[in-house]
Amino acid sequence: MPEERELMKQIARGDESAYTLVFNKYSKQVFDVAMLYVKDTITAREIVQEVFLKVWLKRETMPSINNFEDYLFILTRNHIYDSFKKQAVRSKAYDYLFHHQPTAVDDADYRLQDHQYENLLDKAVSHLPPERKKVYVARKEGFSNEEISHHLNISIHTVKKQMQLAMSSVRTFIKQRLS
Repeated sequence: MPEERELMKQIARGDESAYTLVFNKYSKQVFDVAMLYVKDTITAREIVQEVFLKVWLKRETMPSINNFEDYLFILTRNHIYDSFKKQAVRSKAYDYLFHHQPTAVDDADYRLQDHQYENLLDKAVSHLPPERKKVYVARKEGFSNEEISHHLNISIHTVKKQMQLAMSSVRTFIKQRLS
């Protein structure tokens, strides 16, 4: 649609009124897609806000998008899947901690041991090459591969590979120190 292409160009130039028009036109569709997956009005509204925030943050790329409606659907779906993955990891971690937590804990010993593990992890991360360290730290801060790729201006494949190498290095470093 030619009108849409012009709106994308205006958004790319930072035109907030064009962005508002696009938001008003498509936010209901994004909300409906989100509701299909999350079945919660508040969460769906948050997803709409986060998806359109991503659109604004990536506004320079808007003119290259051939079908904005498809782009929004994919962006929404990926955002929801990433959220599900993060929630699954959190859930597994909580479940693991719940089932492996000792019944009686000496709090002072626990805090000391936890502090020692934190220091060991910090040392392991500090030994990573600079670019790999940036990827590792960004991932630990909760950024997705796509966000890291965009922020560091590297391919998603490179992000994945650097993260894999970083995890391997950290594991090896810690195993050597704990043996």
